[in-house]
Amino acid sequence: MNKLYLSALKNLLVAVLLTSALFGVILLLKISLTIDNTLLFSVIATISGVCYILTISNPKNYVGFYFGIISSAALGVQFATLGSWDMCALYFAVFIPFQYSAICHWKKKNVEDLDIQTSIPKFLSLNKRLFFLLIFILIIIIDYIFASFYLNSYKNEPFFSSFLIKMVFAIMISSSILANYLMIGKWLDSWIFWLIYSAFAMISAIIIENSFNLLLFTFFLIINAISFSKWLKARKSAMVVTQLSEN
Repeated sequence: MNKLYLSALKNLLVAVLLTSALFGVILLLKISLTIDNTLLFSVIATISGVCYILTISNPKNYVGFYFGIISSAALGVQFATLGSWDMCALYFAVFIPFQYSAICHWKKKNVEDLDIQTSIPKFLSLNKRLFFLLIFILIIIIDYIFASFYLNSYKNEPFFSSFLIKMVFAIMISSSILANYLMIGKWLDSWIFWLIYSAFAMISAIIIENSFNLLLFTFFLIINAISFSKWLKARKSAMVVTQLSEN
């Protein structure tokens, strides 16, 4: 178990270095930043979020979810300071419980000395994939309706602009909910939803003309893709070991 924590601490150091490099690029590009509490929570969320992704790129290391909880809490507080209580509730009532559930499930299924089959990341079956696609679409519709009727920030926007912004943010929320949920069961499909989230977060940054967020989510898109590829390699290696043991 100590190896898992040591690996997470190493990833935390890497996360600090990568985040520092990211802000170095921001300074070089002369992207304006407001030095306030919002930026502080953003830095905390970025460092812990990067450590979270790097750590769970090892499908046995549940320690990463502790950093995921820190990242979610920082973002939840950040949204609360901005008055975005719906997003605050999403982080504290949905994402953090999902991440805590992942810790419990991964610890229970940790297979350092047990059957390797239970640790192999898997893709959803076709039926389950269609089911979650339906859920994905349903959440998008619900969030779009909620934004249309209950959020005042879009009411003065032209129809197309309002539609585009609400749709992009609805896809981001839907994909992040499913990514967090599917991560509990070590489903490879969770990374697909994380890639969708990062891609649409980049699109949202372009729409609202936020260069900082565009650079940030480009960064997250890359590390999500790297982690996805590591899970695919882990799956392939574990299946080879299983086949050899059966023979």
